[in-house]
Amino acid sequence: MIRTMEKNIALEPAKTLQSAIVEFSNTVRKPVELLRQYYSQVFDRPVDLRQTWLLLNAQAAFLFAAFPVEGPMLLRVACCGWFLHAVQLCRKAL
Repeated sequence: MIRTMEKNIALEPAKTLQSAIVEFSNTVRKPVELLRQYYSQVFDRPVDLRQTWLLLNAQAAFLFAAFPVEGPMLLRVACCGWFLHAVQLCRKAL
């Protein structure tokens, strides 16, 4: 005598690409939101997400301009140009 057992498994519907993108966006945005709140406290005025991204861009440009001491001169000049452009964008936005 052969006994068969039915297995009822509830499967979760597959995530759509749009919901995966929204979840990823929220995951990335959370630390940036914390930085936005920090910058708002430091500047003693509200800072929006765009301004926060501009400040992060300026900080990254500074690191790339200041630290590659032994890099090629053309790369160092390009990084300095990036830094100057990022600072100008920050000045306009803030």
